Amino acid sequence: MADTLAVVKRLTASGFSEAQAEAVVEAIGDVRDDLATRADLQAQSAEFREEMAALRADMQADRAEFRADMATLRSDMQAQMAALRSDMQTEKAEFRSDMAKLRSDMQAEMAAHRSDMQSDLQALELRLTIRLGAVVGATSLVTIGVLAALIALL
Repeated sequence: MADTLAVVKRLTASGFSEAQAEAVVEAIGDVRDDLATRADLQAQSAEFREEMAALRADMQADRAEFRADMATLRSDMQAQMAALRSDMQTEKAEFRSDMAKLRSDMQAEMAAHRSDMQSDLQALELRLTIRLGAVVGATSLVTIGVLAALIALL
């Protein structure tokens, strides 16, 4: 309001008293100091745009950092999975080796038992053959003795 006197005259011409018109003009002047001008709004808008651009840049940097962190995490997890698979393969191979050794040991032990049993059976067979031979020999002697006795009686 460049010309406050002209505003006062317009208000008095509209039916305001001079005191009312001056009070209104004075109040408008007080409010006008607090009102933003077009330049103020443009400056504020430019500042807001700059802050938004900075925020976008920060968000993009954060997004890029997040993606890099995720890629690192993914890579670490893949490496751990590969190590775990390798460990599992090693454990599996060791288990198979242990099982093969156990099987071989058991087969050797069974073969030894089989051999011992065969030796025991052969020894038993030999003893039975000897006893049977003795029984047959004794039976033959008895038979010869009986025959001799019969011959003598005849």
